[in-house]
Amino acid sequence: MTDKIEREISIQAPIATVWEVITKPEYISQWFGSQAEIDLRRGGKGKLSWGEDFEAPLEIVEVDKPHLFSFLWVAPDEETKPTHQQTLVEFRLTEDGAETKVCLTESGFEILEITAEQKANLIAKHTPGWSDFLSKLQRCAQNIPTKA
Repeated sequence: MTDKIEREISIQAPIATVWEVITKPEYISQWFGSQAEIDLRRGGKGKLSWGEDFEAPLEIVEVDKPHLFSFLWVAPDEETKPTHQQTLVEFRLTEDGAETKVCLTESGFEILEITAEQKANLIAKHTPGWSDFLSKLQRCAQNIPTKA
């Protein structure tokens, strides 16, 4: 079993646009959750919400505009939420001509204090979830008019 999830996509948008879509609450709420609050600085706190019952508190780990954004979060899953255990989510952005390459990694599953079966279930849930969120991120970024 792998202890991390890795996904990569290319987005037909400038890196500055993709950075804003990944880090600004007004855009995050369009592709990742229904509401987002973020204090965009190292050590800053935030929260992602999916309706009233699903919330994920987070803490910003790294902000290196426009190339790296990472945070620790307590995903709203039954395996992690009750014990407030965190995994690390990283977005790495690279300019590639007119496109922006986004590499997403969620790691830290191996240090969660849950059973191997619970870890496998968590990874199995998050893997297609990230694919879905990245597709939404891609659509969101590509629909923002670029500034001339």
